[in-house]
Formats: sequence, structure tokens, C-alpha cells
Amino acid sequence: MPKLIKSVIDSSLPKDKDYIVWDTEIKGFGCRIFPGGKKTYVFHYRAPVTRKYSYIKIGVHGNLTVDEARTKAKGLAFSVSSGVDVKAEKKQEIICEQKSMLFEDFWQIFTEKYIKEKHKPSTQKGNLSRIKNNILPFFRQKPIATIDRRDILSLQDSMSQTKHNFTKCLRLLSVAFHQAEIWEYRDKNSNPCRDVKGIPGRQMERFLSYEELLRLEGILAEQSFNGRSSSTYTVFAIRLLIYTGCRISEILTLKWDDINLNDSFIYLKDSKTGKRTIVLNESAKELIRSIPKKEDNPYVFCGKKLGEHLIDFQKTWQRIRKKANIPDVRIHDLRHSFASFALKKGVDLYTVSKLLGHKNIATTTRYAHLDIDHLKEATNKVAEVFG
Repeated sequence: MPKLIKSVIDSSLPKDKDYIVWDTEIKGFGCRIFPGGKKTYVFHYRAPVTRKYSYIKIGVHGNLTVDEARTKAKGLAFSVSSGVDVKAEKKQEIICEQKSMLFEDFWQIFTEKYIKEKHKPSTQKGNLSRIKNNILPFFRQKPIATIDRRDILSLQDSMSQTKHNFTKCLRLLSVAFHQAEIWEYRDKNSNPCRDVKGIPGRQMERFLSYEELLRLEGILAEQSFNGRSSSTYTVFAIRLLIYTGCRISEILTLKWDDINLNDSFIYLKDSKTGKRTIVLNESAKELIRSIPKKEDNPYVFCGKKLGEHLIDFQKTWQRIRKKANIPDVRIHDLRHSFASFALKKGVDLYTVSKLLGHKNIATTTRYAHLDIDHLKEATNKVAEVFG
């Protein structure tokens, strides 16, 4: 067999299976020819300690000349003869290089390989905002492998005025550092977020009382006929949130094709938890029938731009909640209130979980205390019998 030279490699044609054209001078040096035509320089050897056969890729023919590949193969052969496992050494060099990577550079990889692949667009938006505004400014120039628990606690101190936001940043960071371990940018079991707790904030669930609900519905009824198109759609959207307990994103992006009034349900192909069926009560059906439909727009709640859906209704909501004298109630609290009223009417937790579209009933257990309160009221009524 002739010495491995350019003319030999160029004349080596692809076959059904890949094969190697070996060099006659350097043992283990060759060029692998793939069925698709790709040609890669390789070096095969027996590991000095384990005595197992291994190989290392030198480079692609075309990117490297045969002389450049030969020079590298000579170096590898010398290292092996000196007792070095060259593949293990190269892997260790890569790991060391990865662990010296700055947080900023790692975060670009995490964003592309994890957030954009696994998170839904609505979740991506919030997480990318936290990365830009809170996480990157704090950790940008730190090597990913050196960040420890003290750094996370320092971030916690810096975000003490935005307690709920830190808790969300902590969850995101914990996932990121876990992935960093899997991808070998950090040592195993080194997650610095472990045992760091989110900052306790105000009780996140705010439930409307029956009196507050009546007051809110009265204000919404007034607002429905104020003649302002965008505000009118916003009011309809808020009312449907109250009647269904849906997520805000589910209502904003709702299309007429998603609705089946005859069978009393909405079918969403891509909700936060995947495909979801929302059962409509009579109040919701009556409301939907009253919503003006635009022929040039597929969405139920039309935005200001042609063919687009409503984007945001915080300004309208702030005005409405002020008039209803419930200034501390957020839009999402309407979903909590739906669950609260269901439990107070005797609906069990499992059914409430289905109504809210929770993937796991454990998510619904946050409302368990409401169920207990309902039972306490019931047992106190029974106690009245005994005097």
C-alpha cells in the first residue's frame, strides 16, 4: 500500500460502507472515507494504561492538507509512545476549556440549546427578559465553573425589592446550572442554587370575595358599552377570564375556530400544558355570543392592528379595578378566584385541577386550604344542631 498522499486520498472513492485508507509510515494514521464522500483524517492507537483500542479525529480532508494531518499524527504517535492517552487528554482539555468559559458565553449556549427548544414562546419571553435585566448584568464576566452559593445569595440581596422576580430567576438559574453539569461546564453535584430559597413575598394568591365579584361585574357591564373598540374587547376578555378561569395567554390568543358553542367547549391545540379542552358554562357561552366578530380577523379578542389579537390590557384593567375598589387584584387573580368559588361550591380538587388545565394535580393543592375552610364552615353548621 502506498504512503498516504493527496493523490491516493483523492482517488479513494466512496463505498456502501465507510472504510479507512491507512498510511504506511505512521502506524494508526489513516483517512476514513464515508459513503457520502466526506474524508476525515484519523489516528488509531491502543491506550497505554487500559490497552483498549481508541481513535481520535485529526481533521477533515480539504480543511487540512495531508502534510498537516501527518504532522499532527506524528505528534499523537509520540505522545502515545510516551504513555499518554491522547483522546482522554484531549477530552480533559476540552472540559477545562469549557469550565473556563464565561457565564455570558455559556448563557448564549443555554438560550439556544435549552430555552428556545424547550420553552413555549410566552415562557421564553419572560425568561429572556429576566436574563437580560437581572441575570446577565450580575454574572456576565464570571467563569461558569466558579459561581458558587455566595454569588447566588449576593444576587438575592441585590433583588430584595423584587422578591417574586428573584424566585423566578432562581428557578431558571437552577435549571441552567444543572444543564451546565450535564454538558460538563461544571463539576457534578455543584449546583450553587441548591438550598437557596426564594424570597418570601406577599401571598401570591388573592381571591375575590362574592361582594367584590359583584362590584367588578357591575363596572365591567358599564364599560362594555363605552363605544371604544379596543377597550370593549378588553372588557369581554376580562369577563371570559372570570367565567372560565383560563390563563391570560389562552384568552388573548383565542380564535373563533377554537370554539364549539353547540357542544359547550373550547379546544386549544397549544396551551401552556399542551392540548387542552375548556368546558364552557352558560355565562361564558352567553358572553361569547355577544362578542362582535370581525370577518377579517380570526381572533375573538381583536387588537388594534388588522388581523391581530389583543396584546395587553393592563391599562384598562388598572382603570377598572380602581373603579371597583379592588386596587390590589391582578388579572391572574381572576383565575385564582375561579378556583376559590368552585371549591366553595363543593367542587373537589381533582375536578378544579381539570377545569384549570393543570397538568399535575399537585399544582392545584395550593388551593387545598380553601377546601378545608369550606369543610370547617360545614362542620360548624352541623355543630349548631348540638347547641
